Amino acid sequence: MWWSTWRDRAAGLIGLVPHPRARQRPGRPRPDRPARAGRGPMRVVYDEAVVHETFSLKARVLQRSMRIVFKPLLRYTPINDRSLAAIRALDRFSAKRPRSRYVEPVEYRLGGVRVEAMTHRFGPDSDMTILYLHGGGFFSCGIESHRRICERLALKTGATVVSVDYVQLPEGAIADSVHDAITAYAALLDQSTHPDKIVVAGDSAGGYLAMKVAELATRRGLQAPAALLGFSPLLSVDPDREDKDVMRIIRSRDAYLPVGRLAKIRERWLPEGASIEGYASPLHATAYISSPTFFVAVEDEMLRPEVEAMALLLAGRGVEVETHLWRKQVHAFPVLADVLPESEMALQLAADFARRAVGELDRPTTVDPDTHQEPIAGLVPDSA
Repeated sequence: MWWSTWRDRAAGLIGLVPHPRARQRPGRPRPDRPARAGRGPMRVVYDEAVVHETFSLKARVLQRSMRIVFKPLLRYTPINDRSLAAIRALDRFSAKRPRSRYVEPVEYRLGGVRVEAMTHRFGPDSDMTILYLHGGGFFSCGIESHRRICERLALKTGATVVSVDYVQLPEGAIADSVHDAITAYAALLDQSTHPDKIVVAGDSAGGYLAMKVAELATRRGLQAPAALLGFSPLLSVDPDREDKDVMRIIRSRDAYLPVGRLAKIRERWLPEGASIEGYASPLHATAYISSPTFFVAVEDEMLRPEVEAMALLLAGRGVEVETHLWRKQVHAFPVLADVLPESEMALQLAADFARRAVGELDRPTTVDPDTHQEPIAGLVPDSA
Protein backbone atom coordinates (compact mmCIF):
# COMPACT_ATOMS: atom_id res chain seq x y z
CA MET A 1 0.00 0.00 0.00
CA TRP A 2 1.28 3.54 0.73
CA TRP A 3 4.42 2.29 2.43
CA SER A 4 5.49 0.15 -0.52
CA THR A 5 8.59 2.20 -1.31
CA TRP A 6 10.07 1.52 2.12
CA ARG A 7 9.00 -2.11 1.92
CA ASP A 8 10.70 -2.47 -1.45
CA ARG A 9 13.89 -0.93 -0.06
CA ALA A 10 13.87 -3.40 2.82
CA ALA A 11 13.31 -6.21 0.35
CA GLY A 12 16.29 -5.02 -1.66
CA LEU A 13 18.50 -5.21 1.41
CA ILE A 14 17.87 -8.93 1.64
CA GLY A 15 18.19 -9.57 -2.07
CA LEU A 16 21.34 -11.67 -1.61
CA VAL A 17 19.95 -13.87 1.16
CA PRO A 18 19.67 -17.50 0.02
CA HIS A 19 16.17 -18.92 0.08
CA PRO A 20 16.02 -22.61 0.96
CA ARG A 21 12.49 -23.70 1.71
CA ALA A 22 11.61 -24.48 5.33
CA ARG A 23 8.62 -25.84 7.19
CA GLN A 24 7.19 -24.73 10.50
CA ARG A 25 7.09 -27.32 13.27
CA PRO A 26 3.57 -28.49 14.05
CA GLY A 27 1.79 -26.90 17.01
CA ARG A 28 -1.58 -27.29 18.69
CA PRO A 29 -3.90 -24.26 18.35
CA ARG A 30 -6.05 -23.43 21.35
CA PRO A 31 -9.70 -24.39 20.73
CA ASP A 32 -11.14 -21.37 22.57
CA ARG A 33 -9.80 -18.71 20.24
CA PRO A 34 -8.47 -18.29 16.69
CA ALA A 35 -5.17 -20.06 16.21
CA ARG A 36 -1.91 -18.23 15.80
CA ALA A 37 -0.42 -18.33 12.35
CA GLY A 38 2.26 -20.93 11.83
CA ARG A 39 0.99 -23.30 14.54
CA GLY A 40 0.46 -26.57 12.72
CA PRO A 41 -1.06 -26.99 9.25
CA MET A 42 -2.79 -23.89 7.93
CA ARG A 43 -6.51 -23.92 8.64
CA VAL A 44 -8.92 -22.65 6.00
CA VAL A 45 -12.49 -21.45 5.68
CA TYR A 46 -12.77 -21.93 1.92
CA ASP A 47 -12.19 -25.66 1.57
CA GLU A 48 -10.93 -25.48 -2.02
CA ALA A 49 -8.17 -23.03 -1.17
CA VAL A 50 -4.70 -24.09 -2.24
CA VAL A 51 -2.40 -23.83 0.78
CA HIS A 52 1.28 -22.92 0.33
CA GLU A 53 2.84 -24.01 3.63
CA THR A 54 6.53 -23.61 2.84
CA PHE A 55 8.35 -20.30 2.57
CA SER A 56 11.75 -18.97 1.63
CA LEU A 57 14.23 -17.47 4.05
CA LYS A 58 13.94 -14.22 2.09
CA ALA A 59 10.22 -14.10 2.80
CA ARG A 60 10.69 -14.76 6.51
CA VAL A 61 13.39 -12.09 6.87
CA LEU A 62 11.25 -9.55 5.00
CA GLN A 63 8.19 -10.31 7.11
CA ARG A 64 10.14 -9.98 10.36
CA SER A 65 11.75 -6.74 9.17
CA MET A 66 8.39 -5.20 8.34
CA ARG A 67 6.91 -6.21 11.68
CA ILE A 68 9.82 -4.96 13.80
CA VAL A 69 10.83 -1.80 11.96
CA PHE A 70 8.10 -0.45 9.70
CA LYS A 71 4.84 -1.37 11.39
CA PRO A 72 5.59 0.81 14.44
CA LEU A 73 6.58 3.66 12.12
CA LEU A 74 3.33 3.38 10.17
CA ARG A 75 1.31 3.25 13.35
CA TYR A 76 2.33 6.81 14.23
CA THR A 77 2.54 8.46 10.82
CA PRO A 78 -0.08 11.24 10.69
CA ILE A 79 -2.77 10.98 8.02
CA ASN A 80 -2.99 14.51 6.63
CA ASP A 81 -2.28 16.32 3.37
CA ARG A 82 1.29 17.08 4.36
CA SER A 83 2.17 13.48 5.15
CA LEU A 84 0.40 12.27 2.01
CA ALA A 85 2.53 14.65 -0.05
CA ALA A 86 5.67 13.28 1.63
CA ILE A 87 4.61 9.71 0.91
CA ARG A 88 4.00 10.58 -2.75
CA ALA A 89 7.51 12.06 -2.93
CA LEU A 90 8.97 8.82 -1.56
CA ASP A 91 6.97 6.80 -4.07
CA ARG A 92 8.62 8.70 -6.92
CA PHE A 93 11.84 6.88 -6.07
CA SER A 94 10.15 3.73 -7.40
CA ALA A 95 10.49 5.15 -10.90
CA LYS A 96 14.27 4.92 -10.55
CA ARG A 97 14.29 1.15 -10.19
CA PRO A 98 15.63 -0.92 -13.10
CA ARG A 99 13.14 -1.56 -15.88
CA SER A 100 12.96 -4.47 -18.27
CA ARG A 101 14.91 -4.00 -21.48
CA TYR A 102 12.21 -5.96 -23.30
CA VAL A 103 9.27 -3.67 -22.55
CA GLU A 104 8.59 -0.20 -23.91
CA PRO A 105 5.70 1.45 -22.03
CA VAL A 106 3.36 3.67 -24.02
CA GLU A 107 1.42 6.39 -22.20
CA TYR A 108 -2.00 7.53 -23.41
CA ARG A 109 -5.52 8.18 -22.09
CA LEU A 110 -8.52 5.89 -21.80
CA GLY A 111 -11.72 7.86 -21.45
CA GLY A 112 -9.63 10.75 -20.18
CA VAL A 113 -7.81 8.63 -17.57
CA ARG A 114 -4.01 8.41 -17.84
CA VAL A 115 -2.76 4.87 -18.49
CA GLU A 116 0.45 3.15 -19.47
CA ALA A 117 0.34 0.13 -21.79
CA MET A 118 3.06 -2.45 -22.34
CA THR A 119 3.73 -5.75 -24.03
CA HIS A 120 6.77 -7.97 -23.45
CA ARG A 121 8.97 -8.86 -26.39
CA PHE A 122 9.28 -12.49 -25.23
CA GLY A 123 5.78 -13.16 -23.93
CA PRO A 124 3.64 -15.91 -25.48
CA ASP A 125 1.21 -15.04 -28.25
CA SER A 126 -2.02 -13.63 -26.84
CA ASP A 127 -5.02 -11.48 -27.72
CA MET A 128 -5.58 -10.75 -24.03
CA THR A 129 -5.51 -7.33 -22.40
CA ILE A 130 -4.99 -6.96 -18.65
CA LEU A 131 -6.28 -3.77 -17.05
CA TYR A 132 -4.10 -3.37 -13.94
CA LEU A 133 -5.12 -1.27 -10.92
CA HIS A 134 -2.28 -0.64 -8.48
CA GLY A 135 -2.56 -0.78 -4.70
CA GLY A 136 -1.56 1.94 -2.27
CA GLY A 137 -4.45 2.55 0.11
CA PHE A 138 -5.99 5.05 -2.35
CA PHE A 139 -3.31 7.60 -1.50
CA SER A 140 0.03 6.17 -2.57
CA CYS A 141 1.88 4.26 -5.29
CA GLY A 142 1.09 4.50 -8.98
CA ILE A 143 2.11 3.35 -12.43
CA GLU A 144 5.78 3.76 -11.59
CA SER A 145 5.78 1.78 -8.35
CA HIS A 146 3.90 -1.12 -9.97
CA ARG A 147 5.63 -1.16 -13.32
CA ARG A 148 7.64 -4.30 -12.53
CA ILE A 149 4.62 -6.44 -11.64
CA CYS A 150 2.97 -5.28 -14.86
CA GLU A 151 6.08 -6.22 -16.82
CA ARG A 152 6.05 -9.69 -15.26
CA LEU A 153 2.37 -10.18 -16.04
CA ALA A 154 3.03 -9.11 -19.62
CA LEU A 155 5.86 -11.65 -19.88
CA LYS A 156 3.93 -14.53 -18.32
CA THR A 157 0.59 -13.98 -20.07
CA GLY A 158 1.65 -12.43 -23.40
CA ALA A 159 -1.07 -9.85 -22.80
CA THR A 160 -0.96 -6.12 -23.33
CA VAL A 161 -1.00 -4.82 -19.75
CA VAL A 162 -2.66 -1.44 -19.25
CA SER A 163 -1.82 0.18 -15.90
CA VAL A 164 -4.28 2.83 -14.70
CA ASP A 165 -3.25 6.08 -12.99
CA TYR A 166 -6.54 6.62 -11.16
CA VAL A 167 -7.15 9.64 -8.92
CA GLN A 168 -6.19 9.25 -5.24
CA LEU A 169 -6.18 11.20 -2.00
CA PRO A 170 -6.00 14.08 -1.42
CA GLU A 171 -7.25 14.99 -4.92
CA GLY A 172 -10.18 12.57 -4.69
CA ALA A 173 -11.76 9.93 -2.47
CA ILE A 174 -12.59 6.26 -3.16
CA ALA A 175 -15.67 7.25 -5.18
CA ASP A 176 -13.41 9.14 -7.60
CA SER A 177 -10.98 6.21 -7.84
CA VAL A 178 -13.92 3.92 -8.68
CA HIS A 179 -15.11 6.37 -11.32
CA ASP A 180 -11.71 6.41 -13.03
CA ALA A 181 -11.43 2.62 -12.93
CA ILE A 182 -14.81 1.92 -14.55
CA THR A 183 -14.30 4.77 -17.03
CA ALA A 184 -11.00 3.28 -18.18
CA TYR A 185 -12.57 -0.18 -18.44
CA ALA A 186 -15.53 1.06 -20.49
CA ALA A 187 -13.21 2.93 -22.86
CA LEU A 188 -11.01 -0.17 -23.21
CA LEU A 189 -14.05 -2.24 -24.17
CA ASP A 190 -14.83 0.26 -26.92
CA GLN A 191 -11.26 0.29 -28.27
CA SER A 192 -10.34 -3.38 -27.94
CA THR A 193 -10.50 -5.75 -30.87
CA HIS A 194 -11.06 -8.57 -28.37
CA PRO A 195 -13.33 -7.15 -25.64
CA ASP A 196 -14.11 -10.71 -24.55
CA LYS A 197 -10.47 -11.16 -23.52
CA ILE A 198 -10.06 -8.27 -21.08
CA VAL A 199 -8.86 -9.37 -17.63
CA VAL A 200 -8.99 -6.94 -14.70
CA ALA A 201 -6.32 -7.27 -11.99
CA GLY A 202 -5.18 -5.41 -8.91
CA ASP A 203 -3.44 -5.64 -5.55
CA SER A 204 -4.79 -4.36 -2.22
CA ALA A 205 -6.76 -1.16 -2.97
CA GLY A 206 -6.40 -2.02 -6.67
CA GLY A 207 -8.10 -5.36 -5.91
CA TYR A 208 -11.02 -3.38 -4.49
CA LEU A 209 -11.24 -1.44 -7.76
CA ALA A 210 -11.01 -4.62 -9.85
CA MET A 211 -14.03 -6.05 -8.04
CA LYS A 212 -15.89 -2.73 -8.39
CA VAL A 213 -15.24 -2.78 -12.13
CA ALA A 214 -16.82 -6.24 -12.33
CA GLU A 215 -19.83 -5.13 -10.27
CA LEU A 216 -20.41 -1.89 -12.17
CA ALA A 217 -19.95 -3.56 -15.56
CA THR A 218 -22.98 -5.72 -14.71
CA ARG A 219 -24.96 -2.79 -13.32
CA ARG A 220 -24.27 -0.71 -16.45
CA GLY A 221 -24.90 -3.52 -18.92
CA LEU A 222 -21.28 -3.70 -20.06
CA GLN A 223 -19.46 -6.89 -20.97
CA ALA A 224 -18.06 -8.51 -17.83
CA PRO A 225 -14.30 -9.02 -17.49
CA ALA A 226 -13.01 -12.33 -18.80
CA ALA A 227 -11.39 -12.90 -15.39
CA LEU A 228 -10.46 -11.10 -12.19
CA LEU A 229 -7.07 -11.34 -10.46
CA GLY A 230 -6.87 -10.10 -6.86
CA PHE A 231 -3.61 -10.02 -4.91
CA SER A 232 -4.46 -9.42 -1.22
CA PRO A 233 -7.52 -7.46 -2.37
CA LEU A 234 -9.32 -5.02 -0.10
CA LEU A 235 -12.92 -6.24 -0.24
CA SER A 236 -14.61 -3.85 2.16
CA VAL A 237 -14.10 -0.37 3.56
CA ASP A 238 -14.14 -1.78 7.09
CA PRO A 239 -11.97 -4.94 7.16
CA ASP A 240 -10.96 -4.07 10.73
CA ARG A 241 -14.48 -4.67 12.06
CA GLU A 242 -14.92 -8.05 13.72
CA ASP A 243 -18.69 -7.90 14.28
CA LYS A 244 -19.56 -8.98 10.72
CA ASP A 245 -20.63 -12.46 9.60
CA VAL A 246 -17.12 -13.34 8.45
CA MET A 247 -15.40 -16.41 9.88
CA ARG A 248 -12.01 -15.69 11.48
CA ILE A 249 -9.97 -18.78 12.32
CA ILE A 250 -6.55 -17.13 12.46
CA ARG A 251 -5.65 -14.15 14.58
CA SER A 252 -4.70 -11.23 12.37
CA ARG A 253 -1.05 -10.39 12.83
CA ASP A 254 -0.39 -8.49 9.64
CA ALA A 255 3.30 -7.91 8.98
CA TYR A 256 2.93 -4.18 8.47
CA LEU A 257 -0.72 -3.11 8.16
CA PRO A 258 -1.61 -1.33 11.45
CA VAL A 259 -5.24 -2.24 12.09
CA GLY A 260 -5.69 0.64 14.50
CA ARG A 261 -5.09 3.25 11.78
CA LEU A 262 -7.94 2.19 9.53
CA ALA A 263 -10.61 4.24 11.30
CA LYS A 264 -8.56 7.39 10.65
CA ILE A 265 -7.83 6.43 7.04
CA ARG A 266 -11.51 5.63 6.46
CA GLU A 267 -12.41 9.25 7.24
CA ARG A 268 -10.38 10.23 4.19
CA TRP A 269 -11.65 7.37 2.04
CA LEU A 270 -15.30 8.24 2.69
CA PRO A 271 -15.64 11.96 3.42
CA GLU A 272 -19.00 13.25 4.53
CA GLY A 273 -21.44 13.33 1.63
CA ALA A 274 -19.40 10.96 -0.55
CA SER A 275 -21.34 8.33 -2.50
CA ILE A 276 -19.77 5.30 -4.18
CA GLU A 277 -21.64 3.88 -7.17
CA GLY A 278 -23.07 0.50 -6.26
CA TYR A 279 -22.02 -1.13 -3.00
CA ALA A 280 -19.33 0.55 -0.92
CA SER A 281 -17.87 -2.90 -0.17
CA PRO A 282 -17.34 -5.42 -3.01
CA LEU A 283 -17.96 -8.23 -0.50
CA HIS A 284 -21.64 -7.29 -0.65
CA ALA A 285 -21.70 -7.23 -4.47
CA THR A 286 -21.12 -10.89 -5.30
CA ALA A 287 -24.57 -11.15 -6.92
CA TYR A 288 -23.25 -8.81 -9.64
CA ILE A 289 -19.95 -10.63 -10.23
CA SER A 290 -19.80 -13.59 -12.60
CA SER A 291 -16.22 -13.44 -13.90
CA PRO A 292 -13.82 -16.29 -13.02
CA THR A 293 -11.85 -15.02 -10.04
CA PHE A 294 -8.31 -15.67 -8.80
CA PHE A 295 -7.35 -14.71 -5.25
CA VAL A 296 -4.06 -14.57 -3.37
CA ALA A 297 -3.94 -13.89 0.37
CA VAL A 298 -1.51 -14.33 3.27
CA GLU A 299 -2.27 -16.61 6.22
CA ASP A 300 -2.40 -13.93 8.93
CA GLU A 301 -2.99 -10.70 7.01
CA MET A 302 -5.91 -8.52 8.01
CA LEU A 303 -7.64 -8.86 4.62
CA ARG A 304 -7.60 -12.66 4.43
CA PRO A 305 -10.96 -13.41 6.19
CA GLU A 306 -12.93 -11.42 3.65
CA VAL A 307 -11.03 -12.98 0.74
CA GLU A 308 -12.17 -16.42 1.87
CA ALA A 309 -15.67 -15.11 2.55
CA MET A 310 -15.95 -13.75 -0.98
CA ALA A 311 -14.53 -16.97 -2.41
CA LEU A 312 -17.27 -18.92 -0.64
CA LEU A 313 -20.01 -16.55 -1.77
CA LEU A 314 -18.87 -16.56 -5.41
CA ALA A 315 -18.37 -20.33 -5.50
CA GLY A 316 -21.83 -20.75 -3.97
CA ARG A 317 -23.24 -18.98 -7.04
CA GLY A 318 -21.31 -21.26 -9.41
CA VAL A 319 -18.57 -18.75 -10.26
CA GLU A 320 -15.16 -20.30 -10.90
CA VAL A 321 -12.86 -19.32 -8.02
CA GLU A 322 -9.21 -20.20 -7.43
CA THR A 323 -7.83 -19.13 -4.06
CA HIS A 324 -4.22 -19.41 -2.88
CA LEU A 325 -3.17 -18.88 0.74
CA TRP A 326 0.50 -18.33 1.56
CA ARG A 327 2.33 -18.65 4.87
CA LYS A 328 4.94 -16.16 6.19
CA GLN A 329 4.47 -13.55 3.45
CA VAL A 330 3.73 -9.83 3.56
CA HIS A 331 0.56 -8.18 2.32
CA ALA A 332 0.37 -8.00 -1.51
CA PHE A 333 3.67 -9.88 -1.85
CA PRO A 334 3.21 -10.66 -5.59
CA VAL A 335 4.26 -7.04 -6.22
CA LEU A 336 7.78 -8.09 -5.10
CA ALA A 337 8.42 -10.33 -8.10
CA ASP A 338 12.05 -9.19 -8.28
CA VAL A 339 12.75 -10.33 -4.72
CA LEU A 340 10.68 -13.30 -3.57
CA PRO A 341 10.40 -16.70 -5.27
CA GLU A 342 6.87 -16.96 -3.88
CA SER A 343 5.94 -13.78 -5.75
CA GLU A 344 7.17 -15.29 -8.99
CA MET A 345 5.10 -18.43 -8.37
CA ALA A 346 1.97 -16.43 -7.49
CA LEU A 347 2.21 -14.44 -10.71
CA GLN A 348 2.74 -17.59 -12.78
CA LEU A 349 -0.35 -19.18 -11.23
CA ALA A 350 -2.33 -16.00 -11.92
CA ALA A 351 -1.07 -15.91 -15.51
CA ASP A 352 -2.14 -19.52 -16.06
CA PHE A 353 -5.59 -18.74 -14.66
CA ALA A 354 -5.99 -15.72 -16.93
CA ARG A 355 -4.84 -17.59 -20.06
CA ARG A 356 -7.20 -20.46 -19.24
CA ALA A 357 -10.09 -18.03 -18.75
CA VAL A 358 -9.62 -16.56 -22.24
CA GLY A 359 -9.00 -19.96 -23.84
CA GLU A 360 -5.27 -19.49 -24.48
CA LEU A 361 -3.58 -21.88 -22.03
CA ASP A 362 -1.77 -24.27 -24.35
CA ARG A 363 0.06 -26.36 -21.72
CA PRO A 364 -0.66 -27.99 -18.34
CA THR A 365 -1.36 -25.58 -15.50
CA THR A 366 1.63 -24.73 -13.30
CA VAL A 367 1.59 -26.56 -9.96
CA ASP A 368 3.55 -25.48 -6.89
CA PRO A 369 4.95 -28.77 -5.52
CA ASP A 370 4.76 -27.44 -1.94
CA THR A 371 0.96 -27.09 -1.79
CA HIS A 372 -2.05 -29.02 -0.56
CA GLN A 373 -5.72 -28.51 0.24
CA GLU A 374 -7.10 -28.47 3.79
CA PRO A 375 -10.51 -29.73 4.96
CA ILE A 376 -13.09 -27.02 5.52
CA ALA A 377 -12.90 -25.38 8.96
CA GLY A 378 -15.90 -23.07 8.91
CA LEU A 379 -18.73 -21.53 6.94
CA VAL A 380 -19.62 -17.95 6.06
CA PRO A 381 -23.35 -17.08 6.20
CA ASP A 382 -24.96 -15.83 3.01
CA SER A 383 -25.50 -12.46 4.68
CA ALA A 384 -21.76 -11.70 4.79
